[in-house]
Amino acid sequence: MQQYTDPALDDSAADSPEETTPFESPALEPLQLLVSALEDGLDHPEAWPLLEQVAATDEVVEIQRLIYALRPIQADPLICKILDIVSAMLLLFTGNRESGLSILHRLGATEAHCPQVAGALFYAKRHGDEHKSADLSTRFCESPFVKFETLIDGTVAPCCSIWTQKRLGKLEEQSFEEIWNSADAQEMRESILDGSYRYCNKQRCTLIMEDQLPLREDVKDDYLKTVIAEGRTEITNRPSWLFLAHDLTCNLACPSCRGSILVADEDQERRFEVVERNVFHPLLSGKEMMTISVSGQGDPWSSPHYRSLLHYMANNDLNLRLMLHTNALLMSEQRWERFVGLEKYDPAVDVSIDACTPWVYESVRRPGKWDRLKTNLDFINRKRADGTFTEFHLNATIQVDNYHELGDLVSFSSDIGADSMRLYMIQNTGAHLSTQFSRKNVADETHPLHLAFLETLRDPRLASPQAHLYDVDIWRRRSLEAELPSDYLLDEQTRKGLEAALQPALENSDHQTVVALCAAGHARGWTDPAILRLEVRALEALGFADLAEYRQRHLAELEPDSLDIESNANDELRLIPIVTG
Repeated sequence: MQQYTDPALDDSAADSPEETTPFESPALEPLQLLVSALEDGLDHPEAWPLLEQVAATDEVVEIQRLIYALRPIQADPLICKILDIVSAMLLLFTGNRESGLSILHRLGATEAHCPQVAGALFYAKRHGDEHKSADLSTRFCESPFVKFETLIDGTVAPCCSIWTQKRLGKLEEQSFEEIWNSADAQEMRESILDGSYRYCNKQRCTLIMEDQLPLREDVKDDYLKTVIAEGRTEITNRPSWLFLAHDLTCNLACPSCRGSILVADEDQERRFEVVERNVFHPLLSGKEMMTISVSGQGDPWSSPHYRSLLHYMANNDLNLRLMLHTNALLMSEQRWERFVGLEKYDPAVDVSIDACTPWVYESVRRPGKWDRLKTNLDFINRKRADGTFTEFHLNATIQVDNYHELGDLVSFSSDIGADSMRLYMIQNTGAHLSTQFSRKNVADETHPLHLAFLETLRDPRLASPQAHLYDVDIWRRRSLEAELPSDYLLDEQTRKGLEAALQPALENSDHQTVVALCAAGHARGWTDPAILRLEVRALEALGFADLAEYRQRHLAELEPDSLDIESNANDELRLIPIVTG
């Protein structure tokens, strides 16, 4: 049973013999109407201001009593969720903000894909904040009007499949035209035009969360300006962005993505041939300029289907721009020479690496080999330098195994010649990850290494133009606002101050604080054997033997005499061993 902290609930009144049953309450009918309106599971931003009005009346006490009485006897999980949302919002509006947000955060953990929960949380977080509005009615998202994203199950999404669960149609059952202007596609566009964004997950979409959606009045594209002015949901233009993510074939089994190496079977390959001929060739042969991204799932050089599309593009003169998303292990100079003709599409290359040291890379990108990756990254850099590739980016999915490399990833991307380092937080994307997600999600505030994660995010390299943080930026900002162990470093935040701060944590066997302070040291450039040894012991004590092994490998890479090196002329940061007792 969900318990609520409800300041409006009078316990003495609950014992009164004259109290009516829930089914006799005058608030039952309006509550039923509200529940009925929310049963579609979509976001209803128009409902939250109405609840705020209700919260300002005397009726709010009776509604809260009614929810409290009805919630334990509900068998339908959907009804339970709606009652929890309504209760949380009423608590928020009646002055019990923390209790309301607590309920919504718990719902967000179990209903991560629900746009209604995400929308309520989005509104609640921004309620009362004069700098951040929850009203999106003046904003515009072009994705449903320009993007055609294919998914593994054969459906088509209007944007990132994690940002919305709305699907426009099915590749194998419909033509492009039927999908592009389907009823679902038009409903998605209508939700943008009416300002509700009801199909969008407002806790997942970076553009919404970071207020990056343009104002409608600032939209420059003439066709989109007409779409907005006339409220068009049926689109005559073809998509300008074809994002392919329907073939899972890949040469890697990265734990953040899948449980094993996966390849399309013969039946899938036959279906891909039909879809390529009937959907993609006509799309790619259109007159309008189109960007094609290959691929958001699997690897383009590992997939026969994607390679077939790339050969089609290389052998024809099409009005395209090519974006290659790859792990680069198969993107060698020799392979590229087999696709002469792709260079005319001004290709941009985005490489997923997830690590910048061999021992972490070969763990999180299994069975990838670091030496092969480095060879191919050097080739890509040369092609970027001679103008063949118009862009070269690296990206990493941040989780427990690699969070300690955040700053180093930024430095590595610059050293290797990439235009940027793109950083994303791990997402719970499927059954393969669900059992391990709580361990991997170091952004969870209950994670034993969350403090260390926040300390790492204070690394000044993450503020450089080279670093594109996306949803990692949310946590970096929190790290700068939070009270962390490094805030109490003495001796003007020098290496000596770190030693002083570590002593009480070591004496009290406070392993979480030890790891956090070691992370703070790394963020300040104080990575030496003494700190690494402490971190190894603390990680082992916390049960993270694999992470301890990463630090041990790093330790082995350092020069034996590194303890004797002075960090600056003032002798403030002499790297001396820390006494551990």
